[in-house]
Amino acid sequence: MDQEQNPLPDHLPQQISEGMTVYDRNNQVVGTVQVVYFGGTSKEAIKKALKSDEASDVTSDESAFDANEVPQERRRRMMENGYVLIQGTDLTGARRYLTPEHIEEVFSEEVEGAFTQAVRLRVTRDELLNT
Repeated sequence: MDQEQNPLPDHLPQQISEGMTVYDRNNQVVGTVQVVYFGGTSKEAIKKALKSDEASDVTSDESAFDANEVPQERRRRMMENGYVLIQGTDLTGARRYLTPEHIEEVFSEEVEGAFTQAVRLRVTRDELLNT
């Protein structure tokens, strides 16, 4: 009998916040959370934003997406389901954006005697850099 696989999440964990450390699935530091957007943009707003060449004003999300060369379909999914923008060594362009399917969990870690929250990914750093 086939084992059922857990479906990938379609929204970000609500515990994610700016400044959190991001680890890959091998516990290697990937970077730090710079921006969190939990999604929920209406289909009408997404449609308008994706037609940015026809819009008279460009939102900061659109400008960031353009600057990082994020493909249109991925932009739509991120606006609807949320994304995390991370800052880290060698992370450039669209690779800086994590979507719900990248994230395994938010967990507690002890740093210098204090407990903080961190993010663990489903992928390795190399897999993230090569997507």
